[in-house]
Amino acid sequence: MTASNDDERAAPSSEGAHDFGALLGDVRARIDERLGQWLRPRVAAATQISEEVGTVASAVQDLALRGGKRMRAALVAAGFEARSTASAAAPVTAGACSWSACEPAMMAVELLQTYLLIHDDWMDDDDVRRGGPSVHVLLRQKLGARALGDAAAILAGDLASGYAQEALLESELPAERVLRASRAFARIQVEVVTGQLAEMRAAARPSVFGGSLPGGSAGLPSVETIHALKTASYTVTGPLLLGAALAGADDARCAELERFGRPLGIAFQLRDDLLGVFGDPSATGKPVWNDIRQGKRTALIAELRGDKRVEDLLARVFGKPDAREVDLEAVVRAMEDSGARSRVEARVRELCGEARRVLDAMAPTMSESGRSWLSGSVAALGERSR
Repeated sequence: MTASNDDERAAPSSEGAHDFGALLGDVRARIDERLGQWLRPRVAAATQISEEVGTVASAVQDLALRGGKRMRAALVAAGFEARSTASAAAPVTAGACSWSACEPAMMAVELLQTYLLIHDDWMDDDDVRRGGPSVHVLLRQKLGARALGDAAAILAGDLASGYAQEALLESELPAERVLRASRAFARIQVEVVTGQLAEMRAAARPSVFGGSLPGGSAGLPSVETIHALKTASYTVTGPLLLGAALAGADDARCAELERFGRPLGIAFQLRDDLLGVFGDPSATGKPVWNDIRQGKRTALIAELRGDKRVEDLLARVFGKPDAREVDLEAVVRAMEDSGARSRVEARVRELCGEARRVLDAMAPTMSESGRSWLSGSVAALGERSR
């Protein structure tokens, strides 16, 4: 992968990044409070039905309120602000909180995230999430049996999905906007599940780079195709389009935001791939080398294709939870020495540059604050260190 000359352009101004950071802090405080208030009576109602139902609802509440950056909620706000007009629920001025009108949608994307994390942790057999037990582990403990806890965790994810739909439909904006947002919300879920299935098919191959499963290697989707579906959709593009739909944006304005969000969402996941190998675990909160041990087909792994020595080494560690550290360290050195790391870094810069060029083209049609938040989001998502 190569970067164009434009990718060496200066990063967004510190002012833009600061503005997005301030938005993120404001959103986190408000959504944490509102989610707690919104979930509390629902958990109480579930407990009235039976102890087991209450336990599952309480597990959903626990994970939803157990931290999280609230980045997706902030992007709903940015999409709303960027595409607000004089006819929106509140005036569009720098620093204004007109995005408070879309707080139900902001809660909805966080509940959607809760649903996806519950199912993802169960599928990956991850025991820890956000500094506490993952939901399937918690429910195994609470319900006293592994099979019962796992089944309840699947239903907990389904419950969180239902809560997400309910929250979105509480939006007090014109019905046609809420309907448009609901369609965007459904699209997010279809795309992320599609991406998950595509990733599972890739992971099921008997070798690191493909194999002899039905359909042949030609049917194996690219890493970026999977990232676009599984990550970009619900992390960046989907939240932006939700906000824009609630602001009353037309198809053309939404399409512009999608062209901005897709490369940024892929860059976000590629950065995640890099941090999973080269990041500081104390900053990222993720075990180092976990992606390799779990057999995840990341961009870094894909970039090692064709190097016979590295492929033989990978065969000893890829998808092996008990892989020796000395072999893992050798794979990481190979990622550096072969240029795999630098090529993925270059692709991240290229994608961020693409997002900035789209943003520059959209600038005349956006509010000042919306433009500043979107500019800051490029640095916050694509150039982060944690």
